[in-house]
Amino acid sequence: MVRLSLLTAGFALVAMACESGPTIDSTDVETFDASFAEVKATLSEDDQARLDDVLDAFEYLYSDNVISSLNASDAIRNRIRGRLDGMNAGDIFAEWNERVNNAIEALEEKKENTDSAMESLKDVRVRGVEYYVQRGQSVVKLSIHNRTEHRISKVYFRGSLMRREPRKWILDDDFNYNIRHTEGKDLAPDERAVWNFALLSPVWRNAPEDVDNHYLNVIVTRIDGAPEQPIYDAYTDRFTPKDRRRLRRLISLKDSIGTFEPELENETESQTESEETSSL
Repeated sequence: MVRLSLLTAGFALVAMACESGPTIDSTDVETFDASFAEVKATLSEDDQARLDDVLDAFEYLYSDNVISSLNASDAIRNRIRGRLDGMNAGDIFAEWNERVNNAIEALEEKKENTDSAMESLKDVRVRGVEYYVQRGQSVVKLSIHNRTEHRISKVYFRGSLMRREPRKWILDDDFNYNIRHTEGKDLAPDERAVWNFALLSPVWRNAPEDVDNHYLNVIVTRIDGAPEQPIYDAYTDRFTPKDRRRLRRLISLKDSIGTFEPELENETESQTESEETSSL
């Protein structure tokens, strides 16, 4: 019984040791830098490098939430300093693991939702897309076939203008066709239609006039039933190429930094000392 009590006490001391040590002081830049150096000094050489990597990784993680690029780096660093205030090494690594896991999960969920919606939207078939310029205005003509079981009041599209020779991307744009408003009815299941409408976004002011060497690739990104009520939606919060790059980068950072196990050697030594003491 005495042996067990001593062993339990030894583990408690180890836990307290892991939670103790210098912490971050974010009062200002100088105190943060000085306290960060103190926290680093408690770690092995490898873990010191990893702690620096975590600080850099936090900058990338937080950069997605900065709206303006003006003084973005300062704003990000201020947020990081405030967030890490009062944390020791173990706390910092734990905070990183929680934040990066949450960010990865959110992006993976966003991707899954977009992929699922796009799969369902394949049943809204777009054919015979024509792009031309009329009186200086970009216009699209297309055929559509509603192969879903739903009545559609509005269709959202994503168009990419491409040059044929040499092949090159020119611009992207989101546009829509309000069937109910324009035609006074919805597109019924298995119904086909041909629509011809102007592309009104300012981005088309940069479109080239040489339409013969260009074509418009169009995909459906959302359909509505009742007004502003989406049936399938890969438009409102879609998983973008930027999201794809960010997800790859976050996974890479998580894998390269790995999992931190603070003061493993000291814990082993303390456990050995506790066992030796309890055997006396």
